[in-house]
Order: sequence, then C-alpha cells, then structure tokens
Amino acid sequence: MMLTLLISGPQQPKNDIDVYLEPLIDNLKSLWDGIRGVYDAHIGEYFTLRGVLLWTINDFPAYGNLSGCVIKGYKACSICGDDIPSHSVGENDGDRVC
Repeated sequence: MMLTLLISGPQQPKNDIDVYLEPLIDNLKSLWDGIRGVYDAHIGEYFTLRGVLLWTINDFPAYGNLSGCVIKGYKACSICGDDIPSHSVGENDGDRVC
C-alpha cells in the first residue's frame, strides 16, 4: 500500500496532520505485529508477514510537522537537538553538518 498526501498552502493541517495519518499508523501497527497464516506459494509454507515504514520523502517544513522537530529559529537542527551551538557554524567547527 502506498499513501500519497499533498497538502500545501494556507489550508495545510500544520500540527493536526495526525488526523490524516491515523489510518496509515493503524495499518503500520498491525503490520508490525504481523499477519499470521500468509501462504508462500514458492516454498509451500505459511509464515507471519511483517511490514515497516522505511522512509518518507518530504520537504523541510513537512519534516518538522511529521517529526515534531523544531525546524526554524533557535535550536532548529534536528540532528543536534539541544546540543546545537548558539553561534553560527564556521570553518573551525570540523565535520559538523549544522
């Protein structure tokens, strides 16, 4: 199953996106628990089918809505979280990405 959802502009749900994602989350929970008794015709055996959500593709504002991370302003790096420096990252900061 593939769920495609595009909501943009002034009518976007913002923090109420969970209303749109609830059916997907319910299906993912049942797939995580597994569906017993699925038949594999190639092997000729029954097995428990499990599934997971591997990734999502979205822009940065949508990432903030889905993950609950701050994406703008103070401490806006989703990788560093609370460990983000309060100064601009310069050349002497090594391999930091943020």
